[in-house]
Amino acid sequence: MTARKPKVEATPDSRLAVRRVGRSTIVEMCDLADPEDSVLMSAKVWVEFKAKVRSDALRPKRDGDYVIFEVTDPAIAHRRTQVLWTTAQAYAAFQKAAAADRFDGLKPPEIGMAHGPWVWAEGTVESAEAKALDGVA
Repeated sequence: MTARKPKVEATPDSRLAVRRVGRSTIVEMCDLADPEDSVLMSAKVWVEFKAKVRSDALRPKRDGDYVIFEVTDPAIAHRRTQVLWTTAQAYAAFQKAAAADRFDGLKPPEIGMAHGPWVWAEGTVESAEAKALDGVA
């Protein structure tokens, strides 16, 4: 299952991020370099995953510059084992942010939106885009 190579390249732009799916308790996780390649986790699996990341108990597979997650969640019935690729650098930033409680209390989306904001180690995608566009007409 992990033989598939990711679409993203191992660059410093890789960022591991999470968001709430709708008004549910499901969490979606991806590398922002390829947000269409994601994994879904129920609340229980997300809490367990996050605890393992914080305590350095999670042992994802590694392939060169990549870290590979295999997530099995029986509550996500249509996909038993899901695979997500990211970079070792993105995982290290995610791990530090998780230890600092960065990913607690993920916000549900605004009314009419399908997903909450992507949250990564340094903020949200929306705040990063606003900073990048600050002062641009």
